[in-house]
Amino acid sequence: LALTISFSMNAQTGNTATGTNALLSVQSGGNNNSAFGYYSLYFNTTGSDNTASGFYSLFSNTTGSYNTASGNGSLYSNTTGVRNTASGDGSLYSNTTGSQNTASGYDSLYFNTTGSNNTASGFYSLYSNTTGNYNTASGYGALYTNTTGVRNTASGYFSLFSNTTGSRNTSFGYDSLISNTTGNYNTVFGYNAQASANNSTNQTVIGYEATGQTDNSVVLGNDNVTAVYMGEDSGAKVYAGEGSFNGDVIIAGNLAISSDARLKANIVSLGSTLSRLLLIDGKTYTMKKDGKQKIGVLAQDIREVFPELVSEDANEMLAVNYQGLVPVLINALKEQDGKMNQQQSEI
Repeated sequence: LALTISFSMNAQTGNTATGTNALLSVQSGGNNNSAFGYYSLYFNTTGSDNTASGFYSLFSNTTGSYNTASGNGSLYSNTTGVRNTASGDGSLYSNTTGSQNTASGYDSLYFNTTGSNNTASGFYSLYSNTTGNYNTASGYGALYTNTTGVRNTASGYFSLFSNTTGSRNTSFGYDSLISNTTGNYNTVFGYNAQASANNSTNQTVIGYEATGQTDNSVVLGNDNVTAVYMGEDSGAKVYAGEGSFNGDVIIAGNLAISSDARLKANIVSLGSTLSRLLLIDGKTYTMKKDGKQKIGVLAQDIREVFPELVSEDANEMLAVNYQGLVPVLINALKEQDGKMNQQQSEI
C-alpha cells in the first residue's frame, strides 16, 4: 500500500498545494491558488485566486479565477468560469464556463454548464440546471428539474420541482408550484399552493393548499376560507384595475354592508331628496379602455348634488358610492308616495 502526500509552497506566486497531484499543471501567471485534496485544481494553468478543498475539486479548471470549491468533485468540470462558490459533494460538478454561481448542498447545481448568477442551497437544489440564469433555489429539490428557465425564486422542499423552462416564477412553501413546468410570471405562497395548470401565466396564489383558477388572476385562500379581511378593522379600500376604479367585481353570493347603528353618531334623517335626485340623469356610455357598453351615472353630476357620495383618488379620478344612493332613493320614494297620497285624498 503506497501513500503519497505532496506539499508545496511557491512564495513567488503564492500557491499552496496539499495532496497527490494537487495544482500539478500550474504555470507562470497562476497565482494565489490553494489546493487541498487528491487531484484538486489538477489542470489549473493560469487561473488565479482559486481555493479547492476535496477529492477532484476544481479538477478541470484551467484559467478560471476567484472560484471556491469545497467537497468531493465540487466544480469538477470548471474550466474558465469565474467567481463560483461550491460547497458540498458534486456541487456545480458540470460547470464549465458559468460564472458567479453559488451552490451549497449535495449535487446542488450539479448539471450547470454555462448558467450564471444562480444560487442553490439544499440537497439537489437546481440539480438539472444547465444554462438558466439568475435563479435562486432554497430547499431540498427546489427547482430540481429546471434546465433553461431564468429568474425563478423557489424556497421550500420541492418548490418549483418540475419547472423546466418556466421563467420569473416565485414560489414559497413545501411543494409549492411543484407541478409547474413551462408557466411564467406566477407567484405562490403556501404549503402545496399551486397554479391551475403546469403552464399557467401570471397567477398569484396565497394560502395553505390554495389553487389558482385562471391566468392573470389572484386567489386568496383555499376552499375552506370563509372570510377575507382588508385591514385590521376591515376598513381598508379595495381597488380593482390599473386606474384604481377600473375593472369589474363579481360576487357569487350576497353583498352585506356594515350598517349597525352602534357604529354611528350624529344620526339625522336625510329628509327630502326628490328635487335633488331629479337633477341626476342616468347615462349609457362606452368605456375607453375596452370599448364595453355601460349604464350608470357620472361622478361629476353626483358631486353637484350629493358630494358625500363621491371620492377622489391620488390621480384625481372620481368614484361614486352607488350603495349610498339607496337611502337617497328610499327618501325620494317616500316623498313621492306622500304627495300621491295627498293628491288622492284631495281627489
